[in-house]
Amino acid sequence: MISPTKNAGGFTIIELMFAITLLAILLAIGIPSYNEIINNNRVTAQNNELVTALQYTRSEALRKARPTTLCASADGATCSAVTNWATGWISFSDLNGDGTLNGADVLLQVWPSTNGLTLTSTTRTFVRYSSSGMPSGTETFSLKKPGCSGNKARRIDIGTTGRVSTTKVAC
Repeated sequence: MISPTKNAGGFTIIELMFAITLLAILLAIGIPSYNEIINNNRVTAQNNELVTALQYTRSEALRKARPTTLCASADGATCSAVTNWATGWISFSDLNGDGTLNGADVLLQVWPSTNGLTLTSTTRTFVRYSSSGMPSGTETFSLKKPGCSGNKARRIDIGTTGRVSTTKVAC
């Protein structure tokens, strides 16, 4: 039994209210920052997916010594023939070199949509690599999230030799 002269351990109501208020302030500051980190990580992950797809397509062209193409695809089975790549993309052996999956062409891999991010090509609906790994031309992709601000967008460039580079750019 606790004697009336000894102070019992615990929090007073004022101390408890102070702790709850302090916790609420810390959460109000931290949650928006956390959401920004999540959004930045989504853009970075999607950037890495496209770079991986481009490098994979090029390596398959070199490995199999035949033209290989990466194109935008909404259904994972055919090329979309649009410069909006946000619906996903596919890689395939492009035996006749026409930039579309048909005939004897072989589907190699499918990548899903960008989950609400914007991914566009400046001019191309597909990127084709020759059997020597050289691209059919240079290209620039733009990747960003809706409501993007600051230097949080990405530019993915394919050079004349097939080298892929990524740069942070303003939205």
